[in-house]
Amino acid sequence: MKSSKMLLALLVISILAFNSACVQKTPMETASTSTTQEKTTSASHAQTETQEKIVITDFAGRDVTLEKVPERIIVLTGYWTEILHILGLDDKIVGIGKYVPNNPYVPEEVKQKPAVGSSFKGLNWESVASLEPDLIIVDWYGGKYKDKETIEKAEEIGIPVIALTAKSVEDNVKVVELLGKVFGKEEKAEELSNWMESKLEEVNKIASQIPADKKKNVIIINAPKDINGPITVYAKGSAWASIVELVGAHNLAYDKEFDTQWPKLDLEKIIAYWGDKADVIIVTSFSQDTLEKAVNDIKNDPRWREIKAVKEGHVYGILAGSKGFLDWGPRIVVGVYQMGGLIYPEYYPDWEPIYNEILQKFYKIEG
Repeated sequence: MKSSKMLLALLVISILAFNSACVQKTPMETASTSTTQEKTTSASHAQTETQEKIVITDFAGRDVTLEKVPERIIVLTGYWTEILHILGLDDKIVGIGKYVPNNPYVPEEVKQKPAVGSSFKGLNWESVASLEPDLIIVDWYGGKYKDKETIEKAEEIGIPVIALTAKSVEDNVKVVELLGKVFGKEEKAEELSNWMESKLEEVNKIASQIPADKKKNVIIINAPKDINGPITVYAKGSAWASIVELVGAHNLAYDKEFDTQWPKLDLEKIIAYWGDKADVIIVTSFSQDTLEKAVNDIKNDPRWREIKAVKEGHVYGILAGSKGFLDWGPRIVVGVYQMGGLIYPEYYPDWEPIYNEILQKFYKIEG
């Protein structure tokens, strides 16, 4: 009997010892789970990195891969700076182009950032390097100025570059969408691009209501230093030139093939090409004084009066650049209504409410 009790006690001890051994496996299972978690975390991190890698094709047709969302941006022109501002990226801008401080739509704190040069004259690369940018945003002019050189130099020292341009009004909408994607600001970019598209859809509706017999022939020129020429004409490939077609008129320069979107012609050639066809001449300038003088000189010059538009008194000026609305970037939508109102005042509404709307809605300033 005593022997049986002893055997029972040994059995109980063995069972307890076995259970105890089973419990002791728990830390091992925990370690295994931790490893899994680490792998999961690692995979998740890798996935995040994959998601952050951004691949885009810029407006120079270059495939650009960014390893992560840029944190230190150099932007060389004011109109693209405006978009960055609207997207809430002021604090990411570490350097700017030479002319950005002239733009009244760029916040003062951004204007105070170091200026590194321009797409026209080139960059101070010592200044660029000191700012340690992880992205440079440049204009693309097809290599006409220092744009190509800037891209090549930046690539040489390992700084990614996005090249932007606008050959049509719609290209400005695409730039907004592209920058939204690059900086992970798709929602705000979509809000702005949708607003721009809605205003342009209204323009399309207005243009479609203009009868064929009311369609006007237009030439758009830059205010010349000498009204005898050479005179820059805005032709195919120019966003400003495309506005004429967008508002329902015809840009006569579209009837000719030029090797640039900004051909320079002398007055005799303009008269020969379009003297008896042009219903309206639009003159543009970045300077109000230059613009007013050019419009006045053209109206009062007997040689220019050989052109139908001048003879009939339809010569109008539009201020361009950051002081006006005929510019690249979001404000170009206001410029479309402005030009539409000059060519077809009976069809287009006043542009000022649209100007006030974009300022208040996106720039957060009063007009």
